[in-house]
Amino acid sequence: MRVDTTIVRDLREMGAAAAAAEAVGYDGVWTFEGAHDPFLPLLLAAEHTERVRLGTSIAVAFARNPLTLATLAWDLQAYSRGRFVLGLGTQIKPHIERRYSMPWGRPADRMRDLVSAIRAIWNSWEHGGRLDHRGEFYQHTLMPPLFRPDATEVDGFGPPPIWLAGVGPRMTAVAGEVADGFLSHPLCPPEFLRGTTIPALREGAARTGRPLTAIHHSAMVIVGRDDAERATAREAVRKQIAFYGSTPAYHPVLDSVGFGGLGPRLHELSRSGDWNGMTRLVGDDLVDAIAVTVDDVDAGAAELLSRYGGLVDRLGLNTPYTADPDLLAEIAAAIRRH
Repeated sequence: MRVDTTIVRDLREMGAAAAAAEAVGYDGVWTFEGAHDPFLPLLLAAEHTERVRLGTSIAVAFARNPLTLATLAWDLQAYSRGRFVLGLGTQIKPHIERRYSMPWGRPADRMRDLVSAIRAIWNSWEHGGRLDHRGEFYQHTLMPPLFRPDATEVDGFGPPPIWLAGVGPRMTAVAGEVADGFLSHPLCPPEFLRGTTIPALREGAARTGRPLTAIHHSAMVIVGRDDAERATAREAVRKQIAFYGSTPAYHPVLDSVGFGGLGPRLHELSRSGDWNGMTRLVGDDLVDAIAVTVDDVDAGAAELLSRYGGLVDRLGLNTPYTADPDLLAEIAAAIRRH
């Protein structure tokens, strides 16, 4: 199993952080779209590394259009010499409409069309053919020579793979149908991966005769050098589970570990902004069903492999708090040793 890391740093620190991640043995470096752009840090990571995979997990697809995504991804693929992964997710309706002021509707169908449009653009650039994508949501039919990048920029490795994120079975099936890989949500425990994610990926792959896509999962972990640090980490994870669990689309994830009734209560409190009340609803039994507590590095690595080995191809360590990078690197090394 490959072990990756997610890096969220000031741009001035990103190059050194990526180089350090490669030096300690991580296989991939991912960014995500939160308070900052997910693409710019990867340019710096590419400049300071030679081996690791570099990807967005995730960039918000519907905040952009296929041409802007195709251009960003092409340039990063060319600069990294074939190491970039375009990881895309939908976000949810309120964010797309009210935060990004972009259209929303039928997200699974829209995502399928968006992926098809990006690949049509890349195909036009790589092989010089006419651009003629006429989808239900996106139409791209104009590509003058002035705006066409040089195909030799990606010689030897081609355009980047596209990985899609999802939780519900319909979006997950679309990933199985059209994507090169799948980005599992950190909230999802092994029970959900077995019962919903992998069957949906297989269903989508069967539609197009594709092999089952590779799966990346960033597992929530509770780590610290002592009991006090681990207690602080546990409360941060509890808060994150409450936040994720308040989203109706994620309620089936809670149901997979026997907490389906909690989702509507979290959602109701979120509507009134009672974040502390939400956190108090998340007991230790749910925290332990979602997250792995690492008291001992080797035992923690063994537990992560016990939960996710055979289910996923790439594993990350999700810490919604400031974790000791050296400790995380020790855990990653222990996973590789096992």
